[in-house]
Amino acid sequence: MTKEKSGNNMLSGALLGLMSQIGIDIMTLSGELDEAEFFASRLTRVQTLQLLASLAQTAGNLPDETRVRLTQIDWAAWAALGKVLPNYSQHPLQIWVAIKELTPMTVQQLSDYKRSKPEMFSMVM
Repeated sequence: MTKEKSGNNMLSGALLGLMSQIGIDIMTLSGELDEAEFFASRLTRVQTLQLLASLAQTAGNLPDETRVRLTQIDWAAWAALGKVLPNYSQHPLQIWVAIKELTPMTVQQLSDYKRSKPEMFSMVM
C-alpha cells in the first residue's frame, strides 16, 4: 500500500468516525422533541443545525472512493442538505427529515459498515 493510499485510509477512517459521533450527538439533542418543539427551541435548534452542517461538510470531505464503497448511505441527501442549511427556515421539512430519518439511518449504516468493512474505519498507517 502506498503512503498516499494509507493516508487516505486514515483520513477516511477519521471522517467516518466523526460522522458517526456527530450523528449520535444530533440524535441525542433532538431525541425527545417533536417538530414544533424543535423549531421553537432556539438553543437546541441552533446546536442541532450546527451539527447537521458539520455532518454534511464531513460527508462532503470524504474521498470519492470511500463514498463509492459505502453505497447504502444517501450521499446526495447530505450534499443537498449542506446547500439548504444556510436558509433552513425556508426548508423546515427537509431539515426535520434530516434530523429524524437521514441522520439515524446514516448512523445505523455506518455501524453496519464498521462491522462488515472494519478496514475502512481504521486510523492506523
